[in-house]
Amino acid sequence: MNLVQIRFGNTLSGQIYQARQTQREFQKRLSAQPCDVQIETRTKKPDADLKLPYWPNMMRASLLNLILFIAVFGLYPEYHPTVHLTQSVPKILRVDIPETSQQKRPPPPPRPQVPLAVEGDEVPEDVTIESTELDLDKIFIPNLASTTGTDLDEPLDYMEIDYKPHPSRIVTPEYPAEARKKRIEGKVTVKVLVDKVGNVEDVQFIHGPEMFRKAALDAAWQFRFRPGKHQGERRKVWMIMPIEFSLD
Repeated sequence: MNLVQIRFGNTLSGQIYQARQTQREFQKRLSAQPCDVQIETRTKKPDADLKLPYWPNMMRASLLNLILFIAVFGLYPEYHPTVHLTQSVPKILRVDIPETSQQKRPPPPPRPQVPLAVEGDEVPEDVTIESTELDLDKIFIPNLASTTGTDLDEPLDYMEIDYKPHPSRIVTPEYPAEARKKRIEGKVTVKVLVDKVGNVEDVQFIHGPEMFRKAALDAAWQFRFRPGKHQGERRKVWMIMPIEFSLD
């Protein structure tokens, strides 16, 4: 055993072996001889425990703060600021306006008198005009009633009349079957003669697709109007009426 210790004394294994031998010797000596050191159970002293008085101290501090808070607000009353409202007095500026004198406009100068040319040097003082009698029976007066009657019967154009006729009934034309089948749409313009009562006296085709001609004329004959007036009298009026054919 000593040979192994000498041989491996300077190596790591030798050092570990020596440490184990030293530990075993210490344990033998410790078990053989009694030790005077005794370890007792540790117990806390109630006087040194800080957790026991924590809550009572916390309650005392809170109560003290509340008393101080109430005392501060009780000693100092509530402050109400005083606000004074002052009304601004408007400043009045006094301006002296000089008096103005109104002058009368001078009268216009008299118009120059132009002397009238008179034959001869002497002017008669009094001139007497002989009285003349006018025979009204010999004056020719044309027959206005006949001409007026013929003029009222002549139709006027809607651009010449004072009060144009207004439609009171418009009849929707019947859509031609051929046009509906081919889905053809169009617009026809007709010329309608409105009499003094408001009825249609005559209808003329102006322009538009030929397939809508008959349907447009048949519908125009059924139109009714409020009569037109010219110079306070009812007159016959030619009106231009567009008629549309739409499938919508």
